[in-house]
Amino acid sequence: MTEQAFEHDDEISLLDILVTLAESWKLLVFGPLIAGVLAGALSFLWPKTFESVAIVRLTEQELALINSAPVLDPLIEKFGLLPEFDGIQDDARQYLAKKLVGKSDKKTGLATITAAANTPERAQELGRAAMDALLKELLPKGKNKDQVEQQILSNERIIASSADAIDQLQKQIGKAGQNDAGLEVVMKYYASLTAEVAKKELENVELKKSLAVRGDEVYVQQASLPQRKVSSKPNLVVLSAVLTSCFALLMFVFVRKAWASAVQDAESASKLALIKQALGMRAN
Repeated sequence: MTEQAFEHDDEISLLDILVTLAESWKLLVFGPLIAGVLAGALSFLWPKTFESVAIVRLTEQELALINSAPVLDPLIEKFGLLPEFDGIQDDARQYLAKKLVGKSDKKTGLATITAAANTPERAQELGRAAMDALLKELLPKGKNKDQVEQQILSNERIIASSADAIDQLQKQIGKAGQNDAGLEVVMKYYASLTAEVAKKELENVELKKSLAVRGDEVYVQQASLPQRKVSSKPNLVVLSAVLTSCFALLMFVFVRKAWASAVQDAESASKLALIKQALGMRAN
């Protein structure tokens, strides 16, 4: 008998795999089933979650500010979240950012802001507070605000000076006869001045709006009061638990088999060495 007869073949055959699975079939069948049952039971014990939805007229860039620090920080203070995170502002922001989700619909140009909480009233209150903080953050600030205010003052000066000129032109038009050669020039100048004044007045209306917090005109739907809790999708939870546990148990079974084989091979090698020593063979 040659030395090769005592060596084990390292290749794993399909039969070896089937034997390993057959030896542990109870663990592989009942393990995932038990994990699925436990996961399904636990899914019904999870805390209730309610979602309040607001539909608003905001651009995608404006909506992106919903999870920014200037919007989240007032909410953290309002709802007293900082002590829950040991005074760490970043942790409180990350928690709150998960509770506020903004989505923009390019087809309709509308946006939805969803606020999640453990009670319907809390979810609605969070949604309203988030919108208030967001609309305040959208106001011009610093140099932008100064530029808007200066533009309003400049327009008002132009309107005031043009008003005097318009009064003078109206008097000239009233005195001039229909055949007056200069009447056409006066009328054209009068028309251009009144158009310029109307343009500046309209511009000031829009500029003043930009300095004020937007109100009901931005809402298609105010933050709603949810009537039902958000489904925890137990079927998905059970399926995930079954698949995860099945994969983990398969890994465990094959690792255990490999370890047992390694131990067995070590014992065989030790016995073979003793036989060689007893027969006086030279070890290679």
